[in-house]
Amino acid sequence: MSQSNQNAKTEKQQDQEPLDTLDLLDGAAYFPIRELSLKTGVNSVTLRAWERRYGLLKPKRTGKGHRLYDQGDVQLVESILRWIQQGVAVSKVRALLEKGATLDGVVPSNEWLEWQEVLIKASEAFQEDKIEQMYQQIFSQYPADIAIRDWLLPSFEQMGKGAALAFCESVVLSCLMTRVSTFKVQKKNAPKVLITGLHSQRSLWCYMAAAMLLDKGLSCSVVPNIQHSSDWSGLIEGILANSVLVFCENEFANKATELVNLMQQWQRPVGVIGASFWLAAHESNVTDLDQVKVYSEAFEGVINFIDRLEG
Repeated sequence: MSQSNQNAKTEKQQDQEPLDTLDLLDGAAYFPIRELSLKTGVNSVTLRAWERRYGLLKPKRTGKGHRLYDQGDVQLVESILRWIQQGVAVSKVRALLEKGATLDGVVPSNEWLEWQEVLIKASEAFQEDKIEQMYQQIFSQYPADIAIRDWLLPSFEQMGKGAALAFCESVVLSCLMTRVSTFKVQKKNAPKVLITGLHSQRSLWCYMAAAMLLDKGLSCSVVPNIQHSSDWSGLIEGILANSVLVFCENEFANKATELVNLMQQWQRPVGVIGASFWLAAHESNVTDLDQVKVYSEAFEGVINFIDRLEG
């Protein structure tokens, strides 16, 4: 028997006795992992990792071995999220939950600092395999927004500018593109978000934003290399985008009012991200115009845009 088959057999033996599929699904209390993912904004890969590696989730099983969850699992996942959003490593969460600890006085885990240091060293040594390995490990254990906030962004900031940063961003971009392509198939019937920019200057941020949106059950189409803003309208209609997230760079600040007015005509939620663009829009009082909102900081802008779509 192969190792993977042995692991699967062991996992099944450790679970509760399989329950009849129809009995469970006929009762509205139970739902599959994809529904838990939609209810919590945590992708299925991460939910399985929390179960297998850390014993944080203990789903019931159908006769065919499919996982089934209830509202208690939703509350449990939300509790786990509250801990890791405070900087606690997921490996520490189970012990905290079992002893009924509270968030008061929580001490962030130094594992994030260690992972940042490892990423920086791997980038300075141009170790592509190491960076990819770390990416797979962290992005499988944490929602994308946590991995980006607590691992990637602080690491990028510490690297400053230079070859190491460029190399690291290139490897991470490749990993994120694969992630978006894989998840895109799973989300094909979900509301579609167009993520775009001009002249491909923010490709990495386009794909980091896509990873965060995909975790929330949205479908994403990333087109970061539009050459002219006049092409956006055709693209939106062509892919039937329900909403749009745009990264605008410095050279478009002098066209802020014109571009915001153009985006207003799309008649759907639009988020625009760019520090200089926000400043120009703020001076013209067009940072919040109907469904178009302009954000200065990238990470907070993506989070606020997601909150708008979920609200």
